[in-house]
Amino acid sequence: MENAMPRRLIASVLSLLLLAPLAGLCSARADEPPTVIFLLDSSGSMWGKVGSEKRSKYEFTRDALHEVLPRLRPDARAGLAAFGHRRRGNCSDAEVIVPPQTDAAQQIIAPLDTLNATGKGPLVLGLREAATAIGTAAPATIVLIHDDVDNCGQDLCAEAAHIAQSNAHLTVHVIGLGLDRTRLQLMSCLPRLTGGKLFDAHDAAGLAKALDRVMKLAHLDAETATEPAEATIPRDKPAADAAPGLYLSAGLGPDSATLESPLLWRISKGPGGELIKEVRAAKLVERLPPGSYEVDARIGLAEVRETVDVKAAGPTPVRVNLNAGVLKLLARPATGAAPLPAPTFTVTRADDESAIPIWVGRESQPEIVLPAGAYKVMAEDGLARQERSVTIAPATGTTFDAMLATGRLELTATRGSTADQGEPMSDGVTYIVYEDDPDAPLGRREVTRSAAPAPTFTLPARTYYITAHSSGAEAREQIAIGAGDVVKRTLPLALAQLTLSATLDGAPTPQSLPIAFSIVQLDGEPHEVVRTAARDPKLDLSAGHYRIEATLGATNVNAVTDLTLSPGRSQEVALKLEAGHITLKRADREGSGVGDTFWEIKDADQHTVLRTSQPQPTALLAPGRYIVTAETRESPLRASIEVKAGEKRTIEIGG
Repeated sequence: MENAMPRRLIASVLSLLLLAPLAGLCSARADEPPTVIFLLDSSGSMWGKVGSEKRSKYEFTRDALHEVLPRLRPDARAGLAAFGHRRRGNCSDAEVIVPPQTDAAQQIIAPLDTLNATGKGPLVLGLREAATAIGTAAPATIVLIHDDVDNCGQDLCAEAAHIAQSNAHLTVHVIGLGLDRTRLQLMSCLPRLTGGKLFDAHDAAGLAKALDRVMKLAHLDAETATEPAEATIPRDKPAADAAPGLYLSAGLGPDSATLESPLLWRISKGPGGELIKEVRAAKLVERLPPGSYEVDARIGLAEVRETVDVKAAGPTPVRVNLNAGVLKLLARPATGAAPLPAPTFTVTRADDESAIPIWVGRESQPEIVLPAGAYKVMAEDGLARQERSVTIAPATGTTFDAMLATGRLELTATRGSTADQGEPMSDGVTYIVYEDDPDAPLGRREVTRSAAPAPTFTLPARTYYITAHSSGAEAREQIAIGAGDVVKRTLPLALAQLTLSATLDGAPTPQSLPIAFSIVQLDGEPHEVVRTAARDPKLDLSAGHYRIEATLGATNVNAVTDLTLSPGRSQEVALKLEAGHITLKRADREGSGVGDTFWEIKDADQHTVLRTSQPQPTALLAPGRYIVTAETRESPLRASIEVKAGEKRTIEIGG
């Protein structure tokens, strides 16, 4: 819903809205010492070279930091962070190595010399860790030095928006090493949303020049740190006899109230000239020599740039018109319900065919300052979304109030045959949500799934089919979710817990021989449900009739038992394997070389259980009768043997 407010009301509302964290409008003294974290890309690609440089990007980056760090002003709180420096192929490898602290040059140089470019490039995670370490410190800067975009699938622009929301006084300057135009464009949202600069460096000299510029922009250089900004002036226009200088103030419209919340001001010597001042303040007085200057003012996403001629005598008052309004965002699950705690809002320009968001946030009721114009706003919560066009007018408050008609579904599962039997299962269950779809196989389409212990789904209001599936059982239910509903369901899987073990002739099975368990469900058409090589498996199975078989290695030694499992109950089964340990030997000679005799053993059903050319083979055999054949150069030898459980003997064939 859009509404134009009376001017007096606008002035009072904007004075509150412009204090929102998202717009970055909490005040900070410009004369406070700066905080900075140098964020270094330590992914493996940094060992590559760029341009005509003989040294790798990593080597000349460390050298450049060696040069610049001793220039830090002593009261600056400086730190070091890196990503990709510890583990190969790991997208969670990001660390604040030196937290921000004063007199930090040597504390940073020491670990800097031991870093090694190793792994992937979780750039967004590195930014997040650095911003968290800075917290609400103001003014603050992150200096990112990197050679590629994030290759861990993270959304850089969303993180940039989050940084801008969390700390309006945190600026991110980006120094790219040898980036092509496409990658520079992908990185551009980070400095744009945080008020920083994007530097394109293609050699060591370019990096040094960029770092020098950053030191001045962030007031980090001990020798060239500017004087603290003057306090904001208490009235819109200076008196006629006020001291000479540039007096700056701003409003959201030509006739709106003057803003009392801080803006980011930048003053340069002429268009595109050297930066003279960068400070956050509501109103600003700057003593400047007469001449032409470029003034840039930014608040939220609204920015305006003007060329100003400063007079030699008397004050030069400039009131900047930002031509912007305030957009308040909220989303509800149902009409009249309280706003959702963490929906996702996306704002794009209505005339931008690429649909690239200019702002993304995940807060309950954010307020943002936008240039006047037409926008598309989308609210999302779980699988529900709503999009609408809004028009922002200068000095006007506009509200986007989305009714998403969503409900929340909370699922758990138990081992018992009813919902109240036993504690909820903590793992091993996959929950799947379906909805009707005539075009899908079986008329249902999967909407979402989760393997979380107790998943929560936010879903549009309608009817769904839910399934809880474990390795041995499945439970299903149909549910209806209304707008604003919280539906809780516990699905009974009717599971029994089965613990298996095996012994060989009354003793533990040899560690040298693997053991395999096969579980066949006998209800209906018999089918194998589990096969495992664990020595003492613990399994969750649905209630029913089963056949359990244990087999020792590649032998014919096995044990089989049938059992019935009851829901919600535990059962332990120890299968008893029996075998004889047999060594075969020719009676007509003491020994022979490999290949001199080929042995074959078949059981009573004529199944071959052993073939080997070893001179005196040994075998574990299940109790029973066997036919042993020894193919020799002279003539085949054949014998019938009987193997008993637990025996250990040598059998001579022939003679």
